[in-house]
Amino acid sequence: MMRQYYRRDRLVEVEQLEGVVAVQVDASDQDEAKARGAALGTSGRSALREADVDDETADAFERARWVFVKPSAETREALAAGEGVADAQAVGSVIRRTDGRVGIATDLLNVQLVPSLSQQEAESELSAAGLEIVNKLNFADNLYEVRARGSGDALEASVDLHENAKFVFAEPSFVEHIPQRLHPTDPKYDKQWQWNNTGALGGVAGADAHTEAAWDRTVGENMRVAVIDNGFDADHEDLAAGVGPMSGFYSSGVVGTTFTQTTEETGNVDRTHGTFCAGMVGARHNNDRGGVGAAPGCELMLVACLTDQVGTQTTLARAVAYAGDPSTEIPGADPSDGADILVSSLGPNGAEWDLTSTLELAIEGAAANGRQGRGLAIFWAASNGRNVDVGMDEVVSHPDVIAVVRSNRKDKEDNAARGPDVELIAPGVDVFSTVPGNAYSTSTGTSFAAPCVAGCAALALSVNPQLTRDQLRQVMHESADKVGGVVYDANGHNDDYGFGRVNAAQAVALADSIP
Repeated sequence: MMRQYYRRDRLVEVEQLEGVVAVQVDASDQDEAKARGAALGTSGRSALREADVDDETADAFERARWVFVKPSAETREALAAGEGVADAQAVGSVIRRTDGRVGIATDLLNVQLVPSLSQQEAESELSAAGLEIVNKLNFADNLYEVRARGSGDALEASVDLHENAKFVFAEPSFVEHIPQRLHPTDPKYDKQWQWNNTGALGGVAGADAHTEAAWDRTVGENMRVAVIDNGFDADHEDLAAGVGPMSGFYSSGVVGTTFTQTTEETGNVDRTHGTFCAGMVGARHNNDRGGVGAAPGCELMLVACLTDQVGTQTTLARAVAYAGDPSTEIPGADPSDGADILVSSLGPNGAEWDLTSTLELAIEGAAANGRQGRGLAIFWAASNGRNVDVGMDEVVSHPDVIAVVRSNRKDKEDNAARGPDVELIAPGVDVFSTVPGNAYSTSTGTSFAAPCVAGCAALALSVNPQLTRDQLRQVMHESADKVGGVVYDANGHNDDYGFGRVNAAQAVALADSIP
């Protein structure tokens, strides 16, 4: 069955998979979740396979306690009557986009009302439209996460509200699988060639981020770098000393998604990817443990969201907004406690990724208003996958996002997205960093090139903290090395290499020269 909804003022058509529903159950583990799902009907995994949904995606949903069932007659009757389902925290339809990716449409959606309305007037309009407030999102005027109590689901509400002149937009808040941009490899190397490439193991001497020369000037002290990922081992021996008090995590439950400020373990199952990224940015130096990050003196603001890679862009938007201004989540918090640099390596590989208006508002708000109005530089890992069009990903190709791809030991691009929105390339093949349990490993992915660049940007900003976001972005462009033996256009850009391979030493020198 084909369904429609509006996203960024465009009518979008998706397929709703018939005969299967998604139910989020109250369970302590995955086995219990499956057992509770069995009480509601037969397994719907076969229906997902028929719709070409891969097991990795289905498994990720189930880890987040979403089970897919072909509902029993009793369950169908309860759903048809709009009644609750026993043991269910949420129920949703399974939708498939034109690119094949699936999501779960519940009654949750995000809406923004016209700025001319007062908060009281806006909330009165919400009530009149049959919408129940879940969260007031504080990073834009009259922006709310709501439940569509007066409509069948969020898709129907989106269409119903589109012509309402009091609403700027009304978009479904799909639950989706947002995996990590990671193509892991078996550990092979015990050296961080990304910082000092001597030419060993088939590499090219100097094909690195040139951080050693930069460290003679700065290690990124007084910089706060926000790393947004699924989870972190915040107690890791090579990270704990750098984890700052503004760190925290999002968790979902019956009452909705909540933020908890803490420097302790997040409780999220999936912590390997985030821990590796955090180490690329800010693993400590001169502590007789492991390796070192690009900015080993920076403060790490670890923000965990999308538990087990499943969640909504609403939570991701809240994390981005929080990094720019902590008062969006913590009433009375000082906006100056926000991040100086933001990096994330979340997103699907080799596929379209739709950008919702809510995440767009968060990105634009943080980019423009972060750092007390000087603007927040946002680095994001582009997709892995050869010849993937970076423009297919509306998040990483957004004008306020700096898209990063990966290079290897020979200063060559390596199996990543390409296109005019690629801005920088950095080491990301067989790089060495932290993993949970006070351990270390090598791995490969654009996921690790992005925090490499973010750490280098922190070094540059630390010598001239008055730089605006746009000035820092230009510094990173102009200081990059034109590598790869390819042609760069008149603007100094190449679709595979962006403006070149990051060079921390030149970035620090250039930033320091700007009055």
